[in-house]
Amino acid sequence: MDQGTLAILIILCLGILSKNNTLALAATIVLGLKLTNLKQIILYLDEHAIRIGVTILTIGILTPFVSGRITLKDMENLFKSPVAVLAMLAGTLTVALSGRGLGFINENPAVVSGIVLGSVIGVAFFKGVPIGPMTAAGIVAVILSLMKR
Repeated sequence: MDQGTLAILIILCLGILSKNNTLALAATIVLGLKLTNLKQIILYLDEHAIRIGVTILTIGILTPFVSGRITLKDMENLFKSPVAVLAMLAGTLTVALSGRGLGFINENPAVVSGIVLGSVIGVAFFKGVPIGPMTAAGIVAVILSLMKR
């Protein structure tokens, strides 16, 4: 068994043990692709999955506008709520940092293993979700909890 397969098996076990269905499902899919020898799909996902994921995430963020859950009136009221303004600032900061981070990863591929391991640890043990806008919401939550003290 190669080291990559062993690593995914360990990640799968972490996902199951930590009851993190998202991590377990992702590891199962990647392991299934590996075991069925679908190299072209693995290579494609290796190169494009983050961009595809960001697109799907962006669709999820935009759908409340077309579903009617967020209206222009809500946007108008944005500046009347300190929490909403803080959320907007956190979202702006997160997206700006993510853009720089992506460039940094492209220039320094050695950091990818640390990012991957940190993401797995965060997902498996801290119930984290490895996506940027959720990080922005987390930043807002932390700032708000600090302000309440």
